Amino acid sequence: MQLSAHTNIINALAFQVIWWAGVLAGNQLIVIPILLVVWHFVVSKQKKFDFKVLVVCGVIGIALDTVLTLFGLFEFTVFPFWLGLLWCYFAISLNYSLALFNRLPISIQALLGGVFGSLSYIGGANLQAVNLPNGTVFSGLILLMVWSLMFPLLLWIAKTIGLKHSRVAFEKLV
Repeated sequence: MQLSAHTNIINALAFQVIWWAGVLAGNQLIVIPILLVVWHFVVSKQKKFDFKVLVVCGVIGIALDTVLTLFGLFEFTVFPFWLGLLWCYFAISLNYSLALFNRLPISIQALLGGVFGSLSYIGGANLQAVNLPNGTVFSGLILLMVWSLMFPLLLWIAKTIGLKHSRVAFEKLV
C-alpha cells in the first residue's frame, strides 16, 4: 500500500500530539486523541483495513501495558484512558508513518523498537505521566527487551493484515 508522504507526515505529527497531550495532561486532554483517531477514519481511504489493524495491534498493546502494570512495572495515579488511545493511534501508525521500518532487517527493527520504545516510557516517567517503581534502569531494561520483541511483531501483524486486505480487495476486482 503506497501512501503519500503527506499522509505519513500528518500521521507522525498526530501521534506526537497524542503522546504529548497524554504525557503532559493525562486524561484532561482526552478529547485530543479521540478527535485525532476519529479524524483518521474520516479521511482514511482504507477504513476497514485501518480498523482491523487498530483492533488487533491496539488490543495487544493495551494488554501488554495492562500486564506490565499488574506485574508492578508501571504505576498510574489515575486510570490512563489516554494511554489506550495512544495505543490505538500507534497501531494505525504501523502502516503509515512507521511502515518504513518494514524495509529494515528484523534485527534493526528490534534494536530501534527496544531503544525508542523504552525511551518513550522513560520520558513519560520523567514527565510524571507514569511511575516506574522499580527504578529507571531496571524498568528501562525490561522495556528494552519487551519492545525489542513487540515492535517487529506488531509491524509484522499490521503488514500481514494489510496483505490479506489487499488480496481480498484484488479478488473482488477479478
